[in-house]
Amino acid sequence: MSNKIEGFLLGTAVADSIGLPTEGMTPAKIAKLGWARSLKHRFFFGRGMWSDDTEQTIMLTQALLSSKGNLKKFTRSFAWELRWWILGMPAATGLATAKAIIKLWLGVPPHRSGVFSAGNGSAMRTAPIAAMFPDDASQRKAFTVAQTRITHSDPKAIIGSLAVTELCHLFLHSEKTPTAVQILETIRTVSDDSEWQDISEKIEAAGDITELLLSLGASPQKGISGYVYHTVPAVILAGIRNEWGFENTINELIEAGGDTDTTAAIAGALCGALGGTEGIPEDWITNIREWPVKASRLSTLAESLMTQTPLRIRPRWSPLLVFRNLIFLAVVLFHGFARLLPCSVRAARDS
Repeated sequence: MSNKIEGFLLGTAVADSIGLPTEGMTPAKIAKLGWARSLKHRFFFGRGMWSDDTEQTIMLTQALLSSKGNLKKFTRSFAWELRWWILGMPAATGLATAKAIIKLWLGVPPHRSGVFSAGNGSAMRTAPIAAMFPDDASQRKAFTVAQTRITHSDPKAIIGSLAVTELCHLFLHSEKTPTAVQILETIRTVSDDSEWQDISEKIEAAGDITELLLSLGASPQKGISGYVYHTVPAVILAGIRNEWGFENTINELIEAGGDTDTTAAIAGALCGALGGTEGIPEDWITNIREWPVKASRLSTLAESLMTQTPLRIRPRWSPLLVFRNLIFLAVVLFHGFARLLPCSVRAARDS
């Protein structure tokens, strides 16, 4: 179990950093660059950094551990994590999350701070709840709903987050890969919402992500959007199609384009929860360059989550975090300018 918990934390970080350079790109552009099915760290000179997906997962884990199962303490603690996080000037923060944090700073209580949005921001960070409450489905639901409502109040965001929490729980306690039937039954049980039930049927019927997105009314040419009812179904289908093998699942999602860092991060968490750390490509792990919170500290956080011992590997605020975020922003801007270059030039540069 300890290896599986480390697997979903490390899987989130690795997949997030691998997917970050292609965030917002169309499938056609990714293919033209020659990056499809040829993944490696491309954020900065063959090295990777993680984004808000991993940072919020770490912060949520720390809040879980400090609360010791008390829902009010968790909600208050995670809200403060988010308040201080935004003061570190993180790049590319989701709009709904940013608005919700501003509301928190203005004195709105956490249970009312969420913006009416069905974005995937809460689904990307929810996996640790499955490990914190392995034997209590009601606690998993209560904590998932609470962490979602801090930033996203749309019921769809809650349903998408619950689906990820319960799939992570299923994978943590599975000795072999669950069947598609087991996976679809698990996500159906999180809500009787008719649209969600219809989505589960579309996942079952779809042959690939393109077909699924078309059935959901989305545009495959634009990639997988940040709408949680697109993101989570696409992740589930990619996982089922690749039997939750880490590299192949992440490859398929990044090849599909769109919100690639978040789709990859959610899938990385689920694949890691099932297969542990062994299935994660070694060079994807070793080529992460993070500071002041190093990737190696995720294993310590996993041990604390296993024993439910309070631990902080990331400060709520530090000048070092601000400095790190400024470097991160500079690289993000570099990528933005680089996208204006012809694809042939970029492909030659990154080969």
